[in-house]
Amino acid sequence: MYKKDKQGMIIVLIALTLFLAISIGFKFQSAVIALSIALTVILVQLLSNLHERLTHLEQQFSRQKTPLYSIHMQRTVIYAAALVALVAYINHWMWIAGGALLVLLLCLIQTISAFHTRLLYLESAKQTVHVNETIQTEVINPVIEQVSASNTDTLVPAETAPLNQTEQSAHVQTAWWQPAVDWMIHGNPILRVAVAVLMVGVVLLLRFASEHWQLSLGVKLGFIAIAGGVLTAFGYTLQKKNQLFAVALQGVGLAVVFLTLVFSHHFGVIANLTTASILFTILLAITVFLSLKQQAIYLAILALGMAYAAPLVIPQYRPDVTFLFSYYLVINLAVAAVNFIQPWKILNQIAFFATMFIGGSAIAFYAEPAKFNTLDWILWCHIALFIWLSVRYSQNISRTSASEKQEGIRLPPLLDVGLIFSVPVLGFTLHAYLVHESTQALTIGAAVLAGTYALLTFWIKKTHPQLSVLAKSFFILAVAFFALIFPLAKGAHWTAIGWVAQGTALIVWGVTERYRLSRYIGVVLVLLSSIALFYQVWVNEEFPTLSTSIYAIAQFISAFYLLQYNSKEQRYFSASMFSGIFLCLGMYAGAVAGVEIMAWHHHALSPYLMFAVVLIAIFSAVVHYKLRVQWQSLQLILISLLLLLVLGEAFASQVFTLFKWVDSLQQTTFLVATIILSALFIMAQPQSDESGYLNVWVGLSWLALAVVGLAIFPKMPVVALAFIPVVYSLWTYKAHKTTLLHQIPVWCLSLIWLLVVSVDRHSAEYLYFVPLFNLTDFLSIVVFAGLLFIIYQHAFDQDKSQEWTFKITTILAGLLVFSSVVVRGLHHYWGTPLWSLAIWTNGEVQLSLTLLWVILAFVLTTF
Repeated sequence: MYKKDKQGMIIVLIALTLFLAISIGFKFQSAVIALSIALTVILVQLLSNLHERLTHLEQQFSRQKTPLYSIHMQRTVIYAAALVALVAYINHWMWIAGGALLVLLLCLIQTISAFHTRLLYLESAKQTVHVNETIQTEVINPVIEQVSASNTDTLVPAETAPLNQTEQSAHVQTAWWQPAVDWMIHGNPILRVAVAVLMVGVVLLLRFASEHWQLSLGVKLGFIAIAGGVLTAFGYTLQKKNQLFAVALQGVGLAVVFLTLVFSHHFGVIANLTTASILFTILLAITVFLSLKQQAIYLAILALGMAYAAPLVIPQYRPDVTFLFSYYLVINLAVAAVNFIQPWKILNQIAFFATMFIGGSAIAFYAEPAKFNTLDWILWCHIALFIWLSVRYSQNISRTSASEKQEGIRLPPLLDVGLIFSVPVLGFTLHAYLVHESTQALTIGAAVLAGTYALLTFWIKKTHPQLSVLAKSFFILAVAFFALIFPLAKGAHWTAIGWVAQGTALIVWGVTERYRLSRYIGVVLVLLSSIALFYQVWVNEEFPTLSTSIYAIAQFISAFYLLQYNSKEQRYFSASMFSGIFLCLGMYAGAVAGVEIMAWHHHALSPYLMFAVVLIAIFSAVVHYKLRVQWQSLQLILISLLLLLVLGEAFASQVFTLFKWVDSLQQTTFLVATIILSALFIMAQPQSDESGYLNVWVGLSWLALAVVGLAIFPKMPVVALAFIPVVYSLWTYKAHKTTLLHQIPVWCLSLIWLLVVSVDRHSAEYLYFVPLFNLTDFLSIVVFAGLLFIIYQHAFDQDKSQEWTFKITTILAGLLVFSSVVVRGLHHYWGTPLWSLAIWTNGEVQLSLTLLWVILAFVLTTF
C-alpha cells in the first residue's frame, strides 16, 4: 500500500512539474499559482510520508517509542520559501523569487540527505541483525549448509521478515498494470528525463516553427510530423530488443504527431475540419491498436495525454469551447475503446480530469451563453460515456479476477469509486451552470440521472450479480438525484416528503441488504427532511397536513427497520439512538397532524399527548408481535418523556388548585393518554433483574398509574392519585403477580402520598360525611394497611437495617394517618383547627390525640 501511494504521488509530481514548466513558459499566471501550490503541498506530503515510514522502521530496530527525528522545521521552510517565491513571481521580483527557490532547493537537498543517512543506518542495522542471526544458527545447527536452496527463506531473521514480505507483495503487484508506473519511477532515469525534455522541446520547436521559420508553415509541420512518425515506427521495430525503450519512443512519436496535427489545424495548414477529424481518428486508432497489442499502458498515457494537452500549448490561443469539448469527446471515445479490453483505471482518471476540469474551466471562462445548449448536449455525451466506463471497468476486473487470483496476483478494487461518484456530481454541477436559468432543465437533468442509475441498478442485479457492490453504489446515486427532483420542481413541503421517503427507502434497503452506506445516507436524508418540514410548519401559516402525516408514517417505518439492525458497529452508529430520534420526530409530527385534522388547537397539550401516546402504543404492538426484539430500554425512555409531559400538563392546567379541567375534551384526551401510557409502562416490564433499571421502571409505572386518577376525579386530585394504584394492587395480589408491589419505589411513593393526603386541607373538607366513611379516610387507611401487609410479607434477605427502617417508617406513617382521621373528624364536628400550630393549643385535639396514641401503643405492644 505504501509503495502504491508513493508511486502515485511521484506520478503526480512529474505531471505537475511538467505543467508548471509549460505554464511558466506561456505566462499563464493563474495556472502557475495553482500548480505551484499543488506541487508544494504534494512535495511536503511525500516528504512527510517518507519521514513517517523511516520513523516506523527506526522504532522497529531501536525499540524506542518516541521518534528520533522531526521534519517540522523543514516543512516550515519549504512552505515559507514557496510562498515567498510565488509572491515575488507575481510581482516580477525575480531576484527575490530566485533566492527563495534557492533556499527551497537547499532545504530539499538537506532533507533528502538526512533521509539518506537514516536509510544507511537502517541498512547497516539490518545487516548486523542478519549476521548475528546467521552466526547463531550456524553454532546451533552446523548441518544447516546441507539445506537446499529452496528452503533458505526459513533462515531469514524475524526482524527482516516484514521486509521480505513487502518485497514479495510488491513483486506480485507488478503483474498488473504497474509497468507504466514502474517505468516512470524505477526505469532508466536518463530515458525518463530525455522523454520529458523531448516533449518540452517539441512544444517549443512547434512554437518557434510557427513564428520564426522562413519555410512555409505546412513544410515545417510536415517535417515534424514525419519525424514523429519515424520515431513511432523505429520504436515499434525495437520492441523485441528493449520493450520499455521501444514503447517510450512510440509514445513520444505519437505525442509529437498529435501536437503537430493540432497545430496544423489551428494555423490553417489543414483547414478542413473533416480532413483533420479523419486524420485525428486514424491517429487515435493507431494509438489504441499499439497500446492494446503491446499491453503498454504508458504508451497510451504518453500519446493520449499529449492529445489532451495539445490545445493548451498553442501560443496566444483562446479556445473555441465547443470545439475543445467535442475534441475531448473524440479522445474519450478512444479511451473507451482501450478500456473495453483493458481495465486501465488511470486512463479513465486522465480523461475525466481533462474533460471536467480543463474543459469545465474553459466553459466557465470562455463559453458564450448562446452556445450553452450545444455544450450541454456534448456534456451529456461525456457523462454517458464516463458512466459506461465505470461499469465496464468493474466488468473487466470481475472477469479477470478468478484467473488472476489463482495465479497469486493482487487485483485492484472492483470499483473505480472516484469515477463512479465524481462523474454525476461534477457533471450535474456543470449542467446546472449551463442551464441555470431553466428550472425545468435542471429537473429533467436530475430525473435523467436518477432514471439512468435506477435502470443500471436493476440491470446489474439481474445480469451481473457479482457486481452487487456497483449496483448498490448506483442505487444510492439514483436516490440522491431523485431527491433533487423535489426541491427543483415542487415546493418545500414536498421536498421534505421526497427526502424522507427516499431516506426511509434507503434505511429499509440498507437494513435488509446489510449495506452500511445506504443506512448512513438514509439517516442523513431523514434528518434533513425533518429540518425542512419543521421549518415550513413553523414559518408558514397554512399547515401541510398531508405531507406531515406522510412524514410521521415514514419516521415510524425508519425506526421499525433500524430496530431490526443488530450491528457490530455500535461504536460509530447507534441504531437504537437513531430509532429513538425518529420515534420522537414521528410522534411529534403525528400529534401535530392529528390535532390539525381534528381542529383541537385550543385544548392545551392533552390532545397532542393523546395522539403521541396512541402512536407509540401502536408502534409498540407492531414491534412486539412482528419483531420480538429487546427494546425495553428505548421504550422506557420514550414513555418516560411522555409521562414527564403528562405531569407537566396536569400542573399547567392547575388541576391541583382549580380542582377541575378547563373543558371536557381536555379531560377526556388526558384520560385516554394516561390509561394507554400506564398500559405501556406495565408492558415494558424489564426481563433482567438489574436493580437500578427495575427501580426506575417501578417508580415511573406507579406514577403513571397514579396520574390516571386526575382525569377520573379532579374534584379531589390528591385523593384521586390513589384510585388506580389501589385497584391495580388488589388485582395483582389476587392474580399472584405482586412483583411490582414488593419494590422499594412503590413503598416510598405510597409513604409520600400518605404524608401529603394527611395534611391536605381540601381532602379533609370535601365530601366529608362521617369519620372513616369518606374517601380520604377510607383510601388512606387502605393504602396504609396494604403497605404494612406487603412490607411484613417481604423477604429482606437478612438486610435487617433496611427491614427495620421501612417497618418503623410505615408505623410512624400509620400513626400520622390515624391522627389525621381524628383531626379531620374534630374539625368537621367541633370546628377545631386542622394540621397547624394551633392544634397544640386546642384542648379537644390534644385530648383526642392522646387517647388515640395510648390505644395505638397498647395495640402495638401485642405484636
